[in-house]
Amino acid sequence: MQRIFLKYILFGLSLIFISACKKRELPDTDAGTPVFMMESRVNGSAVSIAAGKDGYYMFTSYTLDNLGVNVLKGTLRQQDCENCNHEFTIAYRDTKLRNNLLINDIANVLRTGSYAYRNGTDSSNASTQGTVINFNAYVPAGSNYTYSWDFGDGTGSSLVNPSHQYAEPADYNVCLTVSQAGYPSKTICNVITMDTNCRFQFNQSASQNFLSVYTIGGANSFSWNFGDGTGAQLSGASTSHTYAQAGIYRVALKDTLSGLNCTNVFQKDLLIGNFTGNELAAGFNYTYNTVPPVQSPIDSAFGKVTVQYSSASGVKYSTYDAARFHPQINNAFSISKSEPFQNNTDGNKTYKIEGSFKAWFYNISNPNDSIFIETTKFTMGVAYP
Repeated sequence: MQRIFLKYILFGLSLIFISACKKRELPDTDAGTPVFMMESRVNGSAVSIAAGKDGYYMFTSYTLDNLGVNVLKGTLRQQDCENCNHEFTIAYRDTKLRNNLLINDIANVLRTGSYAYRNGTDSSNASTQGTVINFNAYVPAGSNYTYSWDFGDGTGSSLVNPSHQYAEPADYNVCLTVSQAGYPSKTICNVITMDTNCRFQFNQSASQNFLSVYTIGGANSFSWNFGDGTGAQLSGASTSHTYAQAGIYRVALKDTLSGLNCTNVFQKDLLIGNFTGNELAAGFNYTYNTVPPVQSPIDSAFGKVTVQYSSASGVKYSTYDAARFHPQINNAFSISKSEPFQNNTDGNKTYKIEGSFKAWFYNISNPNDSIFIETTKFTMGVAYP
């Protein structure tokens, strides 16, 4: 009996010994407050992830690039996946290279404050180009308006017919506010898209209460709203409408061509007939013009940041495009807290950084596809030599 009991004791001790010697490849899931996390909005949709939850972990590393510059990296992603859903990587390039030696003064490298994003001119003499849009305000005869334009990228104008150059291949909500003494101001907004398939607008002519409208753009199936409770669904470039009484009506055009994902609506406020009420009309049209490529200077990109993101469908995006110049608009990257953290599994020293960022991200395989990500709070780790 004692031999059998001793046999079970020895067997149990051997199991404990084997379990204690087993290597842990990844940290245990923590049910408490996560150390590393990312709270973001991707094109307006909430994306919140945290290490230790739903299979997400923090991976830290560093590399030495072909210029001899240290790149400190941290990736928050799921384990054991080729194209992880909602994967974020922050890569910070060291502030400078000193006699081809590795930089170990991490306290001066990852300081608190604001950082610039790396772009396509930082490592090559890349060509740059943008899109110029010429805006033409809708001005009824005899009006004496003042104008305030918001181009949707943080800039504006007070001209009647301004031109503006966009550097980002994105869609912009352009707004025009018109004012006149003695009248309430009126604002009209339209989304200006860089997608050539979804560019559409309309011109018009009016005689008394009769309105003729015709479309500008490549599509040929449209939905009209004439602003008086009536509308029309038709194929073809033009249509007409008779109003029951004079007034100012907001006329809207939406493309409904099958196979196109054009969700924007183009609209204007039109003055119809002999209207003398206390209301203003606002509207505009626009044309496109591509700026020829311009050579940009070479920059080593010291002290700049790149953020990468893998979407839920596995599409990879980055704030950096080596082949193109994408100056960031409405961007920010800041670190509010930076402190030493425990070594990673490779024995590298790490730092824990906290902060926030917002930026345009570009599809690595298709530079015409871009998304806007705004992170209200992140806590990430990076490794350094």
